[in-house]
Amino acid sequence: MKKIVICCDGTGNEIRENQSNVLKFYRVLKESGDQIGFYDPGVGTISNSGAWSRFKNQLKGVFGLATGYGLDANVLDAYRFLIHHFEEGDEVYLFGFSRGAHTVRVLAGFINMVGLLHRHQEHLCSYALTAYKQSGARDEFDVAWRVQEVLDTRRITIRFMGCWDTVASVIVPRPDRMYLPSLEALPYTQMNPCVRVFRHACAIDERRRMFRLSRWEEPQLFKTNPFVKDEDAVPQDIQQVWFAGVHGDNGSGYPEQESGAAKYPLAWMVDEARAHGLVFRETMVKRLVMGENPKNVQAGSKRDYTAPDIHAKLHDSMTFWWRLLEYLPKRKKWHDNPEVREQSGFYIPRQEPRHIPKDALIHPSVQNRIDLQNGYNPQNLP
Repeated sequence: MKKIVICCDGTGNEIRENQSNVLKFYRVLKESGDQIGFYDPGVGTISNSGAWSRFKNQLKGVFGLATGYGLDANVLDAYRFLIHHFEEGDEVYLFGFSRGAHTVRVLAGFINMVGLLHRHQEHLCSYALTAYKQSGARDEFDVAWRVQEVLDTRRITIRFMGCWDTVASVIVPRPDRMYLPSLEALPYTQMNPCVRVFRHACAIDERRRMFRLSRWEEPQLFKTNPFVKDEDAVPQDIQQVWFAGVHGDNGSGYPEQESGAAKYPLAWMVDEARAHGLVFRETMVKRLVMGENPKNVQAGSKRDYTAPDIHAKLHDSMTFWWRLLEYLPKRKKWHDNPEVREQSGFYIPRQEPRHIPKDALIHPSVQNRIDLQNGYNPQNLP
């Protein structure tokens, strides 16, 4: 038996100096015969360093958030890795940030509905994914279930899924609306009975309309088999914890010396994954996550890693172009507050804060930052 760890990054997070928490998490994993890892950098993440290339990647990122562009390729890359490496008894762990978090949730939904194809069926991957997506658009789940039955796919469960600030729904053509596009959540991306443990690090201070949080519904049940009756299932282990900062402060991607706030959700995720069976290179955890640098490391150098820090700078993600989008009408059915979602019509977002439930789990570092009395006191905290 081995552990298979899938790590999917968000759109625009490059393998370079400004590393995301997903890439840092992947770097501190211990790989061996008993634990193997897979890292997918996301859409448009390998680029030239020129300003034009960065601008094109940013446009791809916005387009990807709105339409799901590139999602199929990311999901299928991870799915094929599982096809080739999964053996009976293995445990699967999924991690992602931003659109990458949405990617692993789609992957888990795909697995729950269709199952895992056998190696000799790899050429049918795209067909199976299309069946999964179409079943959600049509509300005809029997299409995907039929694929599972005909192809005799493998039933597997997800041991642990860890997400940093999940965003993105997907625009799909609706046959019942003359194939006009509609913003939809794909099947089993907000609740999924094949997931045993779910952890979600959420950003308190993100306000951009394109970065609405995709919450995990709770409570829900974990089933080793989708046909098990609810009374025979067990409660899913769920924690959605809120951290100070915007989207990038949660999943990182800023320069290392500005990542003190992002180290809290990273350290929390490492602790949670370790408690549920993953093995890490602890020396690397001390350095890269906790910022315990050797004495011979020069301050500010590439080898100087930042520690979790409640004094760390929190970034402002609401730049000029993002601010313009805040004044475009948005349907109330996509509002962050469940009470508003029940209403019909449209509203103007205008940089509205995220809705945080009254019973939400707030990380201790948030209160520690508030206690500094330096002006940090989010209005959306319950």
